[in-house]
This record gives sequence, C-alpha cells and structure tokens, in this order.
Amino acid sequence: MSVLVRTRLTEVSLSGDNAKRLLNYLRRYLKVNEFNAEEEKSVNIRETEFWKGTGSGELLLGYRLKLGLTQKQLAERCGIIQTVISDYEHGKRKITPKALLKLAEGLGIASDRLKVNMP
Repeated sequence: MSVLVRTRLTEVSLSGDNAKRLLNYLRRYLKVNEFNAEEEKSVNIRETEFWKGTGSGELLLGYRLKLGLTQKQLAERCGIIQTVISDYEHGKRKITPKALLKLAEGLGIASDRLKVNMP
C-alpha cells in the first residue's frame, strides 16, 4: 500500500505493515489524497498544467530548498551574486542560458530541469 499525503508543502509516502494505522492517524488532522501507484497512469510532467504554470525561478527555488541551501551558499557554488539569485527566484530577472548552466552545475542537476518556457 502506498499513500500520498499533500498539504501545501508536504508530501508523504507510506508503505509497510503499519501504513494503514498511520494513514488513519493522519486523516484525523490533514486532508489526505490517497492513490495507488500501480493503478495510476504515468504522464510527462512537461505536459501538465502545473509545469506550464511554473517558471524557471520557481523551479530554482524548489531545487535550492530541496538541497537545503541558502541563496548565499548557492551563489558561492555557481559564482553568481546572491541578489541575482533572489531576482531569478522572484521572477524579477530572467535566467540567461549562461546562468542556467552555472545554476544547474551548482545544484548538481541537468540544466533542462530548470528550463521552462525558455527557447
């Protein structure tokens, strides 16, 4: 059994013998959406409304937070000024192709992971 619990910033996957007990506990306090991974049809994320509505700056922010990095730490990793990274994340500045490569390298990801609505 697999369970997915989503709140604004929380996603939990449960499996094992106690998954049902844990799920019942979570249902007391959270709205829980459950799905069975074997029954769900896979989709290309780039074809979803979520992806189409997400900008490169939002993806940059997500990857940075996922790695537990501050803007300053990421700036040091990629040689980009911290305020510029802030501008990228807040959509105040478009990420240039050159900066995209530096950011991807600093995050340890492929550059196409940050490329949204970019030529």
